[in-house]
Amino acid sequence: MATDVEICSNALLLLGAAPIASLSENTPAGRIVANCYALAKADLLRSHPWNCCVRRVVLAPEATTPAFDWQYQFARPANWLRTLQVGYKDHRLDYAVEGVRILANTNVLPMVYIANVTEGEWDSLLTTLMVKRMEMDLAYPITKSTSLRDSLKQEFYAKGVGIFARAKTVDGQENPPEDWNDSPFLNVRG
Repeated sequence: MATDVEICSNALLLLGAAPIASLSENTPAGRIVANCYALAKADLLRSHPWNCCVRRVVLAPEATTPAFDWQYQFARPANWLRTLQVGYKDHRLDYAVEGVRILANTNVLPMVYIANVTEGEWDSLLTTLMVKRMEMDLAYPITKSTSLRDSLKQEFYAKGVGIFARAKTVDGQENPPEDWNDSPFLNVRG
């Protein structure tokens, strides 16, 4: 799969600029990319539970405990970007997030989260989406064209038909639909 340099180079090529050889390249485009890429990547990965970025882990408590209200505290995984679930699917746990810690009243913490995974672990759809995101983010700094920037932003975020919405739809369709048969909201209706 693609690397961060390939993603950024493709975005630059779409804008008519020369590709880069590394994110630390000391060129105007290289410096712009180096400033933008990490934040754009984290923002895009946090924005949706992309199947290729979802991870499961069971955390053990830290030796120190919270001062009050909670019995245990857990360090988030190093590659954590966003929590999706704490506890098991049918048995969610109460918890609180404070800084880089998760507080809970259980000594084992199962967790599903979005991980900051390397670009080599992404599927082709997410890679293409990141190229388009970087193209959008780099449009004004590279071309100085506000109309191009605005056009790319509209193409990226257009409700229901934009590149971002289509990618989320395709990614979401890879999982089976949720079963609502045992929902307490449906059962109360008789």
